[in-house]
Amino acid sequence: MSDQPNDQASVLFGAVSQAYAAHRPTYPEAFFEAFAARCPARERVWDCGCGSGQASLALAQHFEQVIATDASAEQLQLAPQHPRIRWLQAQAHGTPLEPASVDGVLVAAAVHWFAGEAFNAEVRRVARPGAVMAWIGYLPLQLEHTAIQQRLDQFYEHTLEPWWPPERRWVDQSYAGLPFPGKEWPFPADQWIERQWTLSDLLGYLASWSAVSNARRSGIDPLGALAAELQRHWPGEGAEALQVRWPFMGRWGVINA
Repeated sequence: MSDQPNDQASVLFGAVSQAYAAHRPTYPEAFFEAFAARCPARERVWDCGCGSGQASLALAQHFEQVIATDASAEQLQLAPQHPRIRWLQAQAHGTPLEPASVDGVLVAAAVHWFAGEAFNAEVRRVARPGAVMAWIGYLPLQLEHTAIQQRLDQFYEHTLEPWWPPERRWVDQSYAGLPFPGKEWPFPADQWIERQWTLSDLLGYLASWSAVSNARRSGIDPLGALAAELQRHWPGEGAEALQVRWPFMGRWGVINA
């Protein structure tokens, strides 16, 4: 956790921006409906650390304007044009947003990179009275196929262990321990992200992981051996679609003025 801007995230995800845009999962629609319902109005929402816009597009279904910011120019270049979304390159702790100008602030799978008092001060500066803060994300993926799941767990926990940035621990503990800028509510339980994926889809998603990016920048490609091993276990040698599930997690509440 740091109060300083984290340029490492911009470098890491800029390097894998195309894989991120193509393969990162979206989030449960029911959560965005609940988030918008709790905001004091639906005029403007800030999507901080928006990446290529997975959450921004969902927010645009519920708010008149989405201000979507990210430190990575490469990520923003892959974001789709939308009449309700304004894309801006900006650090989380310093944006061009006016004071008291947003009804809600959402961070999707990114708050562990910049959480701290500098970010919280910016959130309080731009939030209107009663504005809502939400940090959302997901825990490691799950498949019903035991052999594949065991190999993926080993890859996540052991093969990539030297390459995971230290900030990853905050995701594994559902952001617990990070300073929250307001009064929290119980986060919705028992929500899942679900997809039907072939092996190619899964490998594209794994290529977007920060640990894989770190390993490749060091001259090591950890996905080659994994792909060959998974293909031996995957039905249809990888061609058949299997259900992939992620436990949806996060924290949310009303922002302190």
